[in-house]
Amino acid sequence: MNRIETIERILSALPLRRTSPKQLQAIMRGMDLSLEALSPYIAEPESLPYGRTSLYRTDAAEAVLIHLPPGTETYIHDHGASVGCARLLEGTLTNRMFRLDGYGYPCLSGEVVIEEGSHYYAPKNQIHQLRNSGPQRAVAFHLYAPAPAGKSYFPYEQVLDYVI
Repeated sequence: MNRIETIERILSALPLRRTSPKQLQAIMRGMDLSLEALSPYIAEPESLPYGRTSLYRTDAAEAVLIHLPPGTETYIHDHGASVGCARLLEGTLTNRMFRLDGYGYPCLSGEVVIEEGSHYYAPKNQIHQLRNSGPQRAVAFHLYAPAPAGKSYFPYEQVLDYVI
């Protein structure tokens, strides 16, 4: 059984009921998520600033492989009504969390550095951005439940005030 068939077998048994990020992490721990096994599926960036490969998708779940080259970042986004868990297979990332101000613009509310081999979560309604500030690529395996729908992207504007 190849890697994609294994992912399909595990995720096809996922119920349509609410799944938590911790449950997704437990599912991931039962998978062989070696970089060597998943490297044939790593995509280079095309229409997005990062590579994204959907390995498996149903209404209940989606498995995605993300590739952020050095110096790139995702757009500021949420995952709609989905929750997520990811495992960083290679590199280092910064997960930047945002909240919306009174005008609907994202304001940075915190950052967490994610080291290779670590898991990180995307709880429901989290607005975030992944940034690769390191010298090497970053590759992460993501699970979402249910599969993301209604994902939103948020503009980011910096306003500089000059005092003369």
